[in-house]
Amino acid sequence: MRDDALHWFIARLIILMGLALVPIESIALQYGSGIEDTEWKLSGSIFECRFEQNLPEYGTGVFYHEAGEDIVFQLETRKNLMKAGKASISITPAPWHPSKKSEHLGYTNLINEKPNLELDSERSNQFLHALIEGKQPVVTRRTYYDESKFIKIHLSAIHFKDFYRKYLKCVDQLLPMNFSQVARNKVYFGGGKEGLSPKDEELLDRIIFYMKNDPRVFALYIDGHSDNRGRRYDNRQLSKRRAESVERYFIKKGINPEMITLRFHGQRYPIASNNTSSGRAKNRRVTVRLEQREDMEIPDELLFVLPD
Repeated sequence: MRDDALHWFIARLIILMGLALVPIESIALQYGSGIEDTEWKLSGSIFECRFEQNLPEYGTGVFYHEAGEDIVFQLETRKNLMKAGKASISITPAPWHPSKKSEHLGYTNLINEKPNLELDSERSNQFLHALIEGKQPVVTRRTYYDESKFIKIHLSAIHFKDFYRKYLKCVDQLLPMNFSQVARNKVYFGGGKEGLSPKDEELLDRIIFYMKNDPRVFALYIDGHSDNRGRRYDNRQLSKRRAESVERYFIKKGINPEMITLRFHGQRYPIASNNTSSGRAKNRRVTVRLEQREDMEIPDELLFVLPD
């Protein structure tokens, strides 16, 4: 009986060890396109490019490229079956090269809100490079309903190179910056100064360029400030002249004066201590703020047209 029990224990141990060596991917529920149903879509405008693949029965894998930023990979699910937490990121060989090694790229956070997952730019570019080589980017995560079950999502490289060339054409027509990069800015002034430097004009030129290319921008707020050195009344007038110098530059460059709201506050709203020279330098400022109609449709002439 002892020998039988020992044999049973050894056999059981071998089975358990064998299961432990089975890759998670081999026992996971798998979602992704194949040779017959891989479908890439490309859309965009001068503000963004969206390059995506449908994941049948699960969602969409998206390469999102916003103007002024690097590309990021996002996963959008129709119904998320994966548990929120750290998802495994990897690149596996093409199905016709199963003997080649997989490459593990670490983990990233997966959430229940869309996009459910967003990779950093470095690994997003690694995903793109893998697809060019015919490999499969993979996201793996356990299910929310059973700790022993896993979901594996893969992107197919079928037809990728053809659409990738078109995606690059979309990238070529992106603006050099996006709204968030120009919507809030500050122009700083020396003590008692109110004129603009070449560096200030360069900053304002970026904002003006964006305003002239985004019809959704409808308002420009210019607010002048000062430090607390000198009389309160004089500081208020100085902050007014500083704001007016910025306003004149916008108008000279073709911005409609009716879009502009100018205000001046003197020393009333410091953002740093006036007890130090560095703090006073931060307070001697004009803030420039843009407002945008987010619900306005982008005009057809600014949309990306897919090349034939």
